[in-house]
Amino acid sequence: MNDQQLWNLGTVRLKALLADLSVAKGLALTQLLTRYREAKEVFAAVVARVDADSICRECEGQCCLNGKYRINVFDALARAAAETPTSADFFQKPVCPYGTDTGCTMEPGLRPADCVLFICEAIEQKMSPQARLVLAEQEQDIRECIRKASSLTGEPLGTPLLLWAARAEINPN
Repeated sequence: MNDQQLWNLGTVRLKALLADLSVAKGLALTQLLTRYREAKEVFAAVVARVDADSICRECEGQCCLNGKYRINVFDALARAAAETPTSADFFQKPVCPYGTDTGCTMEPGLRPADCVLFICEAIEQKMSPQARLVLAEQEQDIRECIRKASSLTGEPLGTPLLLWAARAEINPN
């Protein structure tokens, strides 16, 4: 099965997962998704204050290469809940399939957690101790949202979507 087929299988599995949730669990998941998105937005805003865009332009986004496993199941749920479709071009290797040669196509709150949480050395050197503290708090909140949502649904939502779909393909039950 190729990456596009796995992506399609993963999105079908996501819909089934959501459909099987009780109303109470669905509401709790929605609240976690909102908190998750907000924490990523705060994290990205702190990083942006050190002019990360210029640093990223200089290195030409080396951290964005080979990113097909960046979107986890919870990221995909967040994008689905926001009714924001995700287009993926799995043939543009080594560039991330969720971006273009001009950069990421996703707004910070809906980017994969791995992408938001990654801080390269050049960016880290420009951060104040206070900014690092805020980032640590937001990272903890992001990871807690994933843990709580995983517990709520009984699924490992921090798993990359393509791997989650491949696991279902191998073990359909």
